[in-house]
Amino acid sequence: MRALVIGGAGQDGVLVSAQLLSEGHEVISASRRRSPLSGVQSEIADIGVEGVVSSLVEKYRPDRIYFLAAYHRSSEAKDPDPADDLIGCLRLNAIAFAETIGAARKHCAHSRIVYASSCRIFGQGDGSLLDETAPRIPVCAYGISKVAGMGAGELFRQEHGLFVSSAILFNHESELRTSNFVSKKLALAALRAKADSSFVVTVGSLDAVADWGSARDYCKGMTAMLEAERPGDFVLASGKLRTVRDFASEAFACLGLDWKAHVKEDPSASGGRGWRLLGDSSQLKRQTGWSPQYEFSDMVRDLVKRTEAEEQNGQRSADFHSYL
Repeated sequence: MRALVIGGAGQDGVLVSAQLLSEGHEVISASRRRSPLSGVQSEIADIGVEGVVSSLVEKYRPDRIYFLAAYHRSSEAKDPDPADDLIGCLRLNAIAFAETIGAARKHCAHSRIVYASSCRIFGQGDGSLLDETAPRIPVCAYGISKVAGMGAGELFRQEHGLFVSSAILFNHESELRTSNFVSKKLALAALRAKADSSFVVTVGSLDAVADWGSARDYCKGMTAMLEAERPGDFVLASGKLRTVRDFASEAFACLGLDWKAHVKEDPSASGGRGWRLLGDSSQLKRQTGWSPQYEFSDMVRDLVKRTEAEEQNGQRSADFHSYL
């Protein structure tokens, strides 16, 4: 089986690629940088440029397409112009995906396609459980663009018979996150504090919450979606809200440290909205048998352990086995 992983050098792209390689599949990564995995064929490409993704789909005619590329505020700019932010999100998260499924319809209609969406489609959230039937009321550019991308997938699924599924991903973490994510920031801080007892890291509100899960679990969930009997939209979530305080406690405890001695709170740095998005993955479990393997504490400890190994090596491993 041949898989095209669009956004293959990002967190989810690397983890999905590693899983596919472990199953003996051919993997092509399309991203603005090379995949770190030695077994992957890398296509250096800017998916946001018109025609680029269409040519890749036509060239490889894959059996599976993972659209994991995403433009979002945290990785592009600290405080972008709101119009530029929305246009950038729509161009990559919606238009490029529409181009992808349009090219698949022309060149490889047998392909099974998964689109990485986001819990931000549900708006801010109030802590109540959200499943696939919950209203889509986004309040940010990223969420708006993801609703549009899912709409494109549903159109091609319903009107043109393509196998297109959307993964509504809640917060999911691994060592492959960049340091501007609080999960990786706290893992790195714990390691620094282990070496320097005076080290202190500043985070936003310790009472901020998220529905955190393991990126490895959710990537397996996306693969399971493409092997399901029929396509659809599926929530991937832990079903539990945890605070930043909980995350810090687990991260420092696994190194025998007290987080209170090393974490400083600055609520003004939290970015405004108080997200309370909580997901229900029951449908995915019923239709595919998928279930997460990592509990919250396991995920945080695994993140710290793998981050430590990465820091010691000075670079990411090229061996896909190390990401399983």
